[in-house]
Amino acid sequence: MQPRVPFLRTTTLALCLLTVAAACSSSDGSSGGSGTTTIATSSTTDPDQTPNSIPYVVGDRIGLPNGWLVRVAGVHRPYTAKSQPPLASGKGYVAIDVTMDNEGTGTHTVYAPDVFSLGDSTGKIDPVVAVPGHPNGIDGAYAPGTSRSGQLVFAVPTEAKLRMAMDGPAIGTQRSIFLIDPPTFSGPQS
Repeated sequence: MQPRVPFLRTTTLALCLLTVAAACSSSDGSSGGSGTTTIATSSTTDPDQTPNSIPYVVGDRIGLPNGWLVRVAGVHRPYTAKSQPPLASGKGYVAIDVTMDNEGTGTHTVYAPDVFSLGDSTGKIDPVVAVPGHPNGIDGAYAPGTSRSGQLVFAVPTEAKLRMAMDGPAIGTQRSIFLIDPPTFSGPQS
């Protein structure tokens, strides 16, 4: 009886492989017998709900939960504003162009220093700094359908690599990280 067990195992394995091979080469569903296969595809996925690579890169319009769309449109480094005080040696200003859209159903108030910060490669967190006489364009109440563009300014170490953090829960969405320097552009700028 022992010799039959290896024979049964081998036969069963062979039948399984033949079944898989037959399934792979089964009819393509066309009635013409042309040998071509047509596959109908449709996409019902909302592009704003498709995850982007993290960290997000400059130029990407990022769809976040609860209807937020955020885009870092540009990075200006070094940035010079006549109204800004000079910084200590080894520090410089960077300005980041940001667009925010609230396409959700709730109203949220954005105060940039509470929502945005830069992490630098020296291990420090750099807050938004005010530019005297120039509102950042981002602050304010965002009712549904509100869109704003503005510029956030930070004082950072001149040689540091930068990532911007957005404290999403402060405005009803998720935390997000944007790669700022080196700025990697993923597509055309508008």
